[in-house]
Amino acid sequence: MSDFLSGFDKDKYQQRQATAKANAETKEAKEATDFQHRFNRPLKDSEAVQADKIPPADITTAIRQQITNSEKSSANQITESLAASEEQSKQESFSAVVLNEAVEPLTRASRNQQVQEEESEFDPTFKKRQQKKRQIIVGGILLSLLIVVFGYYQMTYVKLTDFQGKELSEARTWLSKHKLKLDLVQEFSEEVAANQVISQKQKADKKVKKGSSIQLTASKGADPEEVIVMPDFLAMTKAEAEAWKKEQLADNFSIIEEYHENVEKGQPLRLEFNNKETTRETYQRKEKAKLYISKGLETFEKNIEMPDFVNKTKTEVEAWVKKNEIKASYQELPSNEIMENNIIAQNVPVDEKVAKQDEILFAVSIGKAKIVPDFAEYTPEEAATAGAGLNLQVKSIYSETVSYGQLISQNVAVGTELTVKDTDTIKVVYSAGRPYIKDLRETFVEGDLQKYFYDEYQAKGANIRYTVRYVDSAAAKGSIVSMSPVNQYLGLEATITIDISLGNLSY
Repeated sequence: MSDFLSGFDKDKYQQRQATAKANAETKEAKEATDFQHRFNRPLKDSEAVQADKIPPADITTAIRQQITNSEKSSANQITESLAASEEQSKQESFSAVVLNEAVEPLTRASRNQQVQEEESEFDPTFKKRQQKKRQIIVGGILLSLLIVVFGYYQMTYVKLTDFQGKELSEARTWLSKHKLKLDLVQEFSEEVAANQVISQKQKADKKVKKGSSIQLTASKGADPEEVIVMPDFLAMTKAEAEAWKKEQLADNFSIIEEYHENVEKGQPLRLEFNNKETTRETYQRKEKAKLYISKGLETFEKNIEMPDFVNKTKTEVEAWVKKNEIKASYQELPSNEIMENNIIAQNVPVDEKVAKQDEILFAVSIGKAKIVPDFAEYTPEEAATAGAGLNLQVKSIYSETVSYGQLISQNVAVGTELTVKDTDTIKVVYSAGRPYIKDLRETFVEGDLQKYFYDEYQAKGANIRYTVRYVDSAAAKGSIVSMSPVNQYLGLEATITIDISLGNLSY
């Protein structure tokens, strides 16, 4: 030990011993940490006792402690009695014995590590490496700060796009997506279409902070209150009218085409204003106006197949006609075979092609027809039964030439077919023979005469009237005392004289 220590002075020796102590403590801490990490918990007392049975780790720790104590003792002896060599030799001999006893169990790995630690103290590149390490750390910190600042800037600022000429809805969507507010200014413009951006206050490509307001000026289109003097469209073509509408931005001015039989295609028909007080000279852009242009004569392709509607209902025909824009007309006819309101016939054959607006005639059944009989074959009492289902009127009149009960006339010819649709009255007239005046005495009084003469004679075509004379009589007042003529046939014109009692006499 003395030979080994002789190569070092006191200061170097103490410095080396302190370094060795620090390295040993560091290694012990590292080994303890590694052991704790390995088992994920610190050692317990019981585990430490068991660890004594493991020679390498425990012996190494004991030896290192002995070395540290021995070295401290040797260093103190050298300092106190450097001049006394004998005493120093004794101490060095004692230290050598202790050191040899303690060092012998050291493993080869511990010695190699101690040698490496001692050699590292003299590495000439250590300082440069430490400086380089510090530079790397500082550079990493600065780079991290730059990344954080750049990320924050990217998250809170956005590059503004160019909105000019774009739709306002598109600008709203973009601003909302990038968390920017819209400060909208609107103005009339004839150059920029309505709802398009005219300009923006903040320039395009400029970085703006999210949450800030972006001022955009958008077009409201042309001024609707402006008066636009209209030309004479009736002297213009459709193309000229469309060009004027586009030039004047007259969106409420409509050009409508319609078919016309007489006006050539493309020529104007009429100009109409919603406001009747508006004229071509006072028209404002906001007002509605319509210019009608002729499409010429309408023609259609014959591409509609004609169905068979015979014995089908009129309702089915009407639905088909409406769907295909066909012009239909109907003729009602009686039929004994086809039910009422069903189709009897059609003037276009089945499967033939027709076009829109073609005219088709349909015969529609009105049910079975009634045949007008010859009422001369029936008596007045039988006439009502013979004419059942017909609008019949039977009447008897006096006649000087036709015998009683014989037919005088009927206003609808025999054999005529009539249906429920026919509302005309069939008038049948029979003869009541010649008029006859019976004795009215004792059964009639003056008050009965008016009705009797009307019902019995005048209503049946005989112009027979009466005159009254009031006479003195013991008969009841108002009774008929005498009449002339009486109980005889009369002509179609006659006057009957009747005496009425005054009832002023007594028997």
